[in-house]
Amino acid sequence: MRLIMFCLVASLAASTARAEILFHDRAFADAVVDYNLISGYNDPTSALGRNDWTADMVGVNQWGSEIGTSLGNGGYLTMEFVDNEVGGSGDSDKDLWVFEIGGIPEELQIEISIDGSSWLDVGVADRASATVDYGVGVDIDQYFTVGNGYDTSTRFRYVRVSDTGNNSYNMFNKAGADIDAVAAIYPLSNQTTSVPEPATLLLLLFGLALLPRRRCR
Repeated sequence: MRLIMFCLVASLAASTARAEILFHDRAFADAVVDYNLISGYNDPTSALGRNDWTADMVGVNQWGSEIGTSLGNGGYLTMEFVDNEVGGSGDSDKDLWVFEIGGIPEELQIEISIDGSSWLDVGVADRASATVDYGVGVDIDQYFTVGNGYDTSTRFRYVRVSDTGNNSYNMFNKAGADIDAVAAIYPLSNQTTSVPEPATLLLLLFGLALLPRRRCR
């Protein structure tokens, strides 16, 4: 009976785990290269380093300009990776992670570059839900072609995020898409891990506690 209960607990834990991603310190963008921020929260350096916005920073617990920067309608921000670079993993896994913030999920146009001059458009990143505070990933491999000369050996030092003009612009300080941080996943190794929600972790611990007793009997 205990063994059956353990199996049920393990199954439930596996099905309810939330794939929240933790990043290596070196994964995050290090410098601001260029920007045009059309909003009140217009300090571009707020988007450097680790992400620090969480989904509870709404209502009376509003996030401030020290947490991130707002692009404004059509605004953009170009960042550089100094101790890391963006590369393609060769599969459908996410290679670049953008932490867009706020109570309203908003879309971003993402471009990457080797030299900060020639740019490769890697599509639109759109955070699925306001409750998702760990951002949205981008798979850059699908944009590599023989014609543009990029492949999994190419390394990109620059990322440009732009507001698409399709977002919310009713608050000046937080007009358009808001950026908390940008992280390069690949090729920096061993930098991401999935962390279960607290409730899931408790279920796992409970299930593991039952297993030794079954063995003793």
